[in-house]
Amino acid sequence: MASSRRLSNGRSPLVRKQSQITSFFTPGKGSKNDPNPSPSATLTPDPSALLSKPKKPLLVIPPSPASNPRTPSSVGSKSYKEEVIGRRIRVFWPLDKAWYEGSVRSYDEVSGKHTVQYDDAEEEILDLGSEKIEFLPEEAPKSLRRLRRLSGSVGVVTPSTDGDAEESCGDGSTDDEEWGKGMGVDRVEDDTDEMGLEEEEEEIGGSRKRRSRCSGSEKRKKINTRTLESVKKIKFDDEENIASKALGKTMGSSPVAPLDAVKRERVLDAFDLTLSSDVADRFGKRQAEKFRFLGEGRKDAHGRRPGDSDYDPKTLYLPQEFLRSLSGGQRQWWEFKSKHMDKVLFFKMGKFYELFEMDAHIGAKELDLQYMKGEQPHCGFPEKNFSMNLEKLARKGYRVLVVEQTETPEQLELRRKEMGSKDKVVKREICAMVTKGTLTEGELLSRNPDASYLMSIIENYPMSTDQSKEHTVFGICIVDVSTSKFMVGQFEDDKERHCLCSILSELRPVEIIKPSEMLAPETESILKKNLRNPLINVLVPVVEFWDAEKTIDEIRSIYRLSRHLQVSGPRDDRNYGAPADSDDAENKTGFLPSVLSELITAEANRSFALSALGGCLFYLRQAFLDEALLKCANFESLPCTGFSNAFEKPFMVLDTAALENLEILENCRNGGPSGTLFAQLDHCTTAFGKRLLKSWLARPFYNARSIIERQDAIAGLKVDGLSSALKFRQELSRLPDVERLLSRLFACCEANGRNAHRVVLYEDAAKKQLQEFISALRCCEVMAQACSSLSTVLAKTESTMLHHLLTPGEGLPEISSILKHFKGAFDWSEADHSGRIIPHEGCDVEFDTACKTLSDIESGLKRYLKEQRKVLGDASIDYVTVGKESYLLEVPESLRGIVPRNYELRSSKKGYFRYWTPEIKEYLAELSQAEADKESKLKNILQRLIGLFSEHHQEWRRLVSVVAELDVLISIAIASDYYEGPTCRPCIKEIQQPSETLPYLSAKALGHPVLRSDILGKGSFVPNDISIGGAGCPSFILLTGPNMGGKSTLLRQVCLAIILAQIGADVPAERFELSPVDRIFVRMGARDHIMSGQSTFLTELSETAAMLSSATQNSFAALDELGRGTSTSDGQAIAGSVLEYFVHNTQCRGLFSTHYHRIAVDYGKDSKISVCHMACQVGKGIGDVEEVTFLYRLTPGPCAKSYGVNVARLAGIPNCVLEKAATKSIEFESTYGKHKHESDTKVSSSIKDEEIAVIQDLLHATKSWKNHHEDSQAIDLCLLSEIQHRARLLVPGN
Repeated sequence: MASSRRLSNGRSPLVRKQSQITSFFTPGKGSKNDPNPSPSATLTPDPSALLSKPKKPLLVIPPSPASNPRTPSSVGSKSYKEEVIGRRIRVFWPLDKAWYEGSVRSYDEVSGKHTVQYDDAEEEILDLGSEKIEFLPEEAPKSLRRLRRLSGSVGVVTPSTDGDAEESCGDGSTDDEEWGKGMGVDRVEDDTDEMGLEEEEEEIGGSRKRRSRCSGSEKRKKINTRTLESVKKIKFDDEENIASKALGKTMGSSPVAPLDAVKRERVLDAFDLTLSSDVADRFGKRQAEKFRFLGEGRKDAHGRRPGDSDYDPKTLYLPQEFLRSLSGGQRQWWEFKSKHMDKVLFFKMGKFYELFEMDAHIGAKELDLQYMKGEQPHCGFPEKNFSMNLEKLARKGYRVLVVEQTETPEQLELRRKEMGSKDKVVKREICAMVTKGTLTEGELLSRNPDASYLMSIIENYPMSTDQSKEHTVFGICIVDVSTSKFMVGQFEDDKERHCLCSILSELRPVEIIKPSEMLAPETESILKKNLRNPLINVLVPVVEFWDAEKTIDEIRSIYRLSRHLQVSGPRDDRNYGAPADSDDAENKTGFLPSVLSELITAEANRSFALSALGGCLFYLRQAFLDEALLKCANFESLPCTGFSNAFEKPFMVLDTAALENLEILENCRNGGPSGTLFAQLDHCTTAFGKRLLKSWLARPFYNARSIIERQDAIAGLKVDGLSSALKFRQELSRLPDVERLLSRLFACCEANGRNAHRVVLYEDAAKKQLQEFISALRCCEVMAQACSSLSTVLAKTESTMLHHLLTPGEGLPEISSILKHFKGAFDWSEADHSGRIIPHEGCDVEFDTACKTLSDIESGLKRYLKEQRKVLGDASIDYVTVGKESYLLEVPESLRGIVPRNYELRSSKKGYFRYWTPEIKEYLAELSQAEADKESKLKNILQRLIGLFSEHHQEWRRLVSVVAELDVLISIAIASDYYEGPTCRPCIKEIQQPSETLPYLSAKALGHPVLRSDILGKGSFVPNDISIGGAGCPSFILLTGPNMGGKSTLLRQVCLAIILAQIGADVPAERFELSPVDRIFVRMGARDHIMSGQSTFLTELSETAAMLSSATQNSFAALDELGRGTSTSDGQAIAGSVLEYFVHNTQCRGLFSTHYHRIAVDYGKDSKISVCHMACQVGKGIGDVEEVTFLYRLTPGPCAKSYGVNVARLAGIPNCVLEKAATKSIEFESTYGKHKHESDTKVSSSIKDEEIAVIQDLLHATKSWKNHHEDSQAIDLCLLSEIQHRARLLVPGN
């Protein structure tokens, strides 16, 4: 029965003998199995082997343990056609002696064969009449229905593999196999993407044979992890529902839904987590009995209990009696786990990563892995799915510890023989620690250009003795691991930590590193408030979170080892060639990046910045990333947030309130980019361009010359340069994230972590690395060509920025010669196709030397052949190869009599004899050694080429930087076409001295950069003219108007226009003039901070206080309805006082919207304040309730009222309520507000005149009171009494 099988779903389900894995967790003497197969070749795969295509694995469903295979029925007794389509069927496989169930899917009339789909999703074309079959009742297996419900795809597989099972059948014994003996052998494989192990398929004499290397295969079953919603609760000491919610929460299809930090720690706290009913039934009893030391008597590795001052929850004390009960495999796993209780272990066993005990529950829930049969929690996945599963867990907030196998079973056996070792378990080592802040690759990472920052922070608390001190000193180190970018700095901040808040809001770090008990409570609160569920890492001060001195020593030791490499960024070349042991201070920093050199040698104390870097380096060292990142790192100074000299400020400051309220990078609805200024401007074609655009928006220029230079560059890419710019974009459109790709290549030069040579990997890592290397070379070539094609615009523009960026040797690095070298080094296409590099001559000295040696030996053999022809006198003598024997001298039979005695006869054929001579044997020995040496050099050529490529990392980074900047400039140029209405290039006037000119802003027909007709309806947005500041003009606009009249929109509109102008972009207006703004302050929206104990009103006033203390004459303030969170009298008083301070003390520009109409009256005559309102039309509706039509036009003068009742009408409030509200509104206004419209009053004109007379008499009496002597005051008292009487008569009811 010839097998004709194919995989219907494109997967390669893996199967292997389960005694290797499940027995790993049971002590005792097991069968002589080996769960640690060695790779098919060496640790570094032979590139030639990549040409062969591996066989697809077969899928086996063995008989159920509860039933024996039935005797097959007779063959060929009946023919079947269409009538059996859809029927359930059992097919007998004679070599397996097992029945396999499935369904008949189709029938081919031509061949007379049916397509049978087995329950493991594999299909086979069979002649049912010649097969041994049985038809089944129409009912699918219950377990498979559960499987489909769980994962949406079927993947039941059996425990037998080509690699693992073959080793388990050998005679060698290891203790890995004993982990779990007697627990049962059922296992369900991860049914995600293709599995990595293979099972051989053989066809023998028409019979279908499934090659099972070991007997005892049994069917794997899945455990329904989705039933985790029904919970058996196991209480925690403090919160019994934390883990229940954490583990029971359905994550849906999203692989990145994060767990709350507290929940995550609870779930990682192993056996306390809440299990579903069926899972608890299986594992709960064992956990309660076997792991009592995890309960009340729990201790850390040093014997300290929870509650002790130095208790370390990351470690666990294992009782001796427990250790004695373990097998060697169990002990090895627990030794790793007990030191890393806060992490999930990916434990490598053969070709699989296994998760045991508490980690298995996390794998089942978060990765949809399936439990194996037995009383011990255990699941796993193949090596091929490592990257995917690692990224899923890391993005959900878990720390993942990767424990790799660093020894093959053969190496173990050799070690036992040579060294007398009694080890029965192969060596394993920790090779990676991955979190969401240290991810360097993954599918989601490749799709998302946003950086995931890791931030280390320290401050001068508790070193500051004066806790009332106005300023706090912070040291910050921020790392983007995926691009090897380090930002280091130190700054002073106010008590409200506004600078720190700005950094957090801009970068949104996903992971925080901090020293234990070294941050002030206020700082802790800021971190909690401004970050979104970050992963917090607490390090021990000095020991782990290094101080400045320790950090400097570590940095120097790393860079001394790589002094032959150029260091990214401008290098400090002072005494670069001085002896390494020189005591001169300059020599100690000359080989460091300039940023680090400046930090170390700075006159001012930069110890906090260096300590923050030290904490970060220690953490990266635990993740095996410190040296890999540092040697080719890109160091930058932390963006400054405060400056002593106003005229040296390079950037505008946008604090947290500005970034969030103006929705610059994230919207307020869900934190996404939709509707933001970034989304409006983002037309970048590269991922690294998108990241640069975000940084430009978060830090617009303040220096006028820098703004104008960027404007010139953008103008040069429009109109005449547009066609070249579009061609540039087209060439870059298919590029991957080159910045991250280069960073991965630079890091892989270091043979550590999973890149270490001793790590046993079964996937073809070398081929993947080669593909990335070739991709990087091609990307650099494409970027260089794109820049070259864009340089045609230089003839049409005078932009100094474009000339700098596109001129080789200036901004654009000279890389043509470097690319030419790599282009001539090897055939890129052939290497990409074959998976191996065959270097051209001159590419690699070592390889060339090996080739020359080989060529010399071959030449020697040719010379020797000529000599033998002369000796024997026959020119027809030649070398032949027979089987494995080469360079045989083939001599005619007629010359046999004169053949020298040292000729060794090896074989013959009719008329000829074949000989070897001692000289030929010597040559062959040399030849064999030379070929082996050549092959060895060939295998290492990739690493040497990548090392050479990395030596030019500074040039590659500069190239990426230039391309990113050009990409963003073109994106901004294109964005102006998406504005509605006219656009213009802003006129930026440079401020020389504050006394020479007053800051100003003037706009004609200013539109909105984000709101368009597709959102609001065509033509619905109304542009406005704005004039603020300058000689003879008010510096503030006091804005009133109806609710929903457009006041808040106008405030945001002006602020966004300022930001656009200062990043060099065009503005949606007919004309826009501006003197640069050093900082935008925004106070709008009602928000509270419950976590920090702040009410809405307190939050509002805290932001206002920061504005009052930090604003300068060149700042711009936008305040929306300040004071609304308290009583009318208090709110009005605060709003008026703040406005007066800004206008007369700070003298900055701004917009101030309010519904306190009394303020408009009070400041209506102030020459520095322009009172305006958003115009509207008022009519009468049902029940005389006012109906307001919004005109959205900025109009001089105050608004009569706010028309809040109109908004209530729009909201659907019942008419009876509206009528009552309208009446009360009139009453309140007559009592508390300014009542301007005579038509709205019910007071007659005579009464009004009488009121005026009373007030005038009262003022006259008050004035005369001050001038009279004591003897005449009695008369004034009588006058006042009379005025009081007259006033009482005016009050209704008297």
